[in-house]
Amino acid sequence: MTNNRSVSAAIGEHLALGELLKRGAEAYLAHGETQKGWDIVIVSDNTVKRVQVKTINWPKQHAVNGKLTDGFDFLVVVLLDRSNPRSRFYVFPASSLEAHLSAINTNRKSGNRTITMSKISMQGVLAKYEDDWGALLPSTRTDGFIE
Repeated sequence: MTNNRSVSAAIGEHLALGELLKRGAEAYLAHGETQKGWDIVIVSDNTVKRVQVKTINWPKQHAVNGKLTDGFDFLVVVLLDRSNPRSRFYVFPASSLEAHLSAINTNRKSGNRTITMSKISMQGVLAKYEDDWGALLPSTRTDGFIE
């Protein structure tokens, strides 16, 4: 299998979906162009949460790039380490992203921004987002799983 960006993206989306399903969420992958800006939808009661998934081949890559400012309610960053059986997940509410994004590049029209997943930031300011599935799926259980 090739190691291209679209394969990594598909792996990340399915891993994130699996984590949500494992925790009891009613979650679905988005299909087609109508879901621009998000990859997974979570449905509960009368609430819909749109989840954007970004995957990087970590630790070789550290930059998560894209339109990271609108179109979704949560961002899940998947650190896909192909030499390690466990991937790492960072769950960001959209409202908390601005503090972690690169400055807006006025020379580019793309609107893309970057989050840097360095070891220093992951042990510091980003540590609270690692495996923070409770931000998406509040639960009263202490083991993180929804009944």
